[in-house]
Amino acid sequence: MSVSRRLRGRAFAVRKTRIQILVWMTFLLIAGKVSSQTLHGFVITGNPASASGATWTYRDTVNGVIYDLAGVLFKPAGTSKLPAVVLSHGHLSNVTIFTTPIAKEMRNWGLVGIGTNYTHAGGVPIGSPGDTTEPGASTANILRARKCIDILKSLGYVDTTRIAAHGYSMGAFVTAALVGTYPKLFRVASHGGGGVNDGRLAWTKTAQAEGIAVPYQIHHAGADSTVPLPDDQRLDSLLQARGVQQQIYIYPGYSHTDLPFDTTMLNRVHTWYIAHGLIPAAGVTEGEPVLPRAFSLAQNYPNPFNPTTTIEFSLPTAAHVTLKVFDILGREVATLADKLEPAGVNSVRFDASRLSSGVYYYRIAAGSLVGTKQMLLVR
Repeated sequence: MSVSRRLRGRAFAVRKTRIQILVWMTFLLIAGKVSSQTLHGFVITGNPASASGATWTYRDTVNGVIYDLAGVLFKPAGTSKLPAVVLSHGHLSNVTIFTTPIAKEMRNWGLVGIGTNYTHAGGVPIGSPGDTTEPGASTANILRARKCIDILKSLGYVDTTRIAAHGYSMGAFVTAALVGTYPKLFRVASHGGGGVNDGRLAWTKTAQAEGIAVPYQIHHAGADSTVPLPDDQRLDSLLQARGVQQQIYIYPGYSHTDLPFDTTMLNRVHTWYIAHGLIPAAGVTEGEPVLPRAFSLAQNYPNPFNPTTTIEFSLPTAAHVTLKVFDILGREVATLADKLEPAGVNSVRFDASRLSSGVYYYRIAAGSLVGTKQMLLVR
């Protein structure tokens, strides 16, 4: 065989191999095995599915913003598309002190956990954007947290329709501001030790919180001398007024540092995430109905209301439910349910068009739950 013929044969073989590689890569992209959003400047070190997880750095300039970020990443075992959570640490903490232990716990729930160091970090280089004069819910930290979403999208194994956000203390300020700024990116959110205060530098501002649209759970230490309880109560009232599904838990006797890794708090967050479709309950496979882990009564929404509002309650098993409404004098004004209800998150609509303005109470008895909440009718 002539030299020229051999060369033509090799060239054909190279072209054929390249075509085969392109076809295979296209197949993998379609199958979701390879990320279709390569993130320039992102470097991951280690295995996020290992016991110690992985660390990562991200260095790039995007739209004039210089990013120099470092963080951690934890992933459950498996190859299916996974839900994820963006975790935000508090003042003088960092991804090793706060994010890593929380991410390990939430990995047990089936969540990919990611977090970065913020401008209020301690013991580590804070990178950029921003500096130490821009703590908490600053634009710089919102950009950092938002970049974590881009990283999740680049991984190829994250279900980007199921992303949560959770933070504590200054990380709570970041979380509320992040979810309020980018509400369409999140399925559900939670935080501890945060709140709204327009007069404090690091706090979530009213304008940021007004953008929150996803179910939001709040936790606050009853003896917190670092972040005042009224700040989280202010956020809770804002969410109620805007008709956002919410819960607030207050922990009597707890100090600010008692709460971030509290088992009761984390169990409540876990239940909240299950109830709102972020993760399936234990023993439930993808696509099956997700059942709550405990009986609970949610705050009505909207609240205040005129003249209709919705009341939700969660049942881990089918149960006889009695749900009644009373006026401020304790007189019964409506029976909304008095029957067997199925397991799951149930809702009833209350029409108060025949009632006058004022404070009303709704009371539920279901299984082990007996609870009462207040609502306000404004005509």
